Amino acid sequence: MRLLILSDLHLEVWRENAPAINLDRSRPDAVILAGDIDKTERALAWAERTFAGLPVIYVSGNHEGYGQSWEGALRTLARQGEASSNVRFLDRGETVIGGVRFLGATLWTDYELFGKDRKDSAMSAAEPVMLDYRRIEVERDGEARMMTPADTVALHRADLAWLSERLETPFDGPTVVVTHMSPSLRSVAPRYADDLVSAAFSSNLDALAERADLWVHGHTHDSFDYKIGKCRVVCNPCGYVRRDGGTENLQYDPDLVVEV
Repeated sequence: MRLLILSDLHLEVWRENAPAINLDRSRPDAVILAGDIDKTERALAWAERTFAGLPVIYVSGNHEGYGQSWEGALRTLARQGEASSNVRFLDRGETVIGGVRFLGATLWTDYELFGKDRKDSAMSAAEPVMLDYRRIEVERDGEARMMTPADTVALHRADLAWLSERLETPFDGPTVVVTHMSPSLRSVAPRYADDLVSAAFSSNLDALAERADLWVHGHTHDSFDYKIGKCRVVCNPCGYVRRDGGTENLQYDPDLVVEV
């Protein structure tokens, strides 16, 4: 199966100037959108239209939640996914296409990328820097309040528990995991290797990744392609538009296809 891998398209910024996606050139059998695609109300409609006739796997990034509650964003995406003819929105969700199992979740981080002893420091470093904690609300006891790092750690635990259970369940065929945040320190660019805020982008889940055949993620605006045991980890983000009109990620490939 030929999978077109895309993430972090940030169409809310690019709009009509976004890099072209040429399906005649990439010839995919299915498409993976690993989050941060567009505003919630437009993202799935764009995917359904752009990839008409192709199955699309979509997981939410953090930006889909901006300007609303996280729970509300997920409800909207789930409702649109249910109504779509070809886009399958996965939030702790599973689907099988052509004998390939896809497991999808946002997978917020546990802030333990640099060890449990630095978790609190990482959370403190990330809170004033990550816009998530000023742009996304959470619903608690019938009221909305701003999201905190503790909230995203709790979401990570729930996503991880679900994903671990599904990966322990045998499947006769390839398994592809799709998340927005990354499963390994190896998905941190060297320039951020010592930055505590990197703990808001990745978790140390290498042992878990070994149970999958392919793991696709986004969030970081750098490209990655490496192996953890038998599992290939791929990230192909576009990122924001530069002042010269180019892509923030110079290695972004709108035609990147991975075969499973």
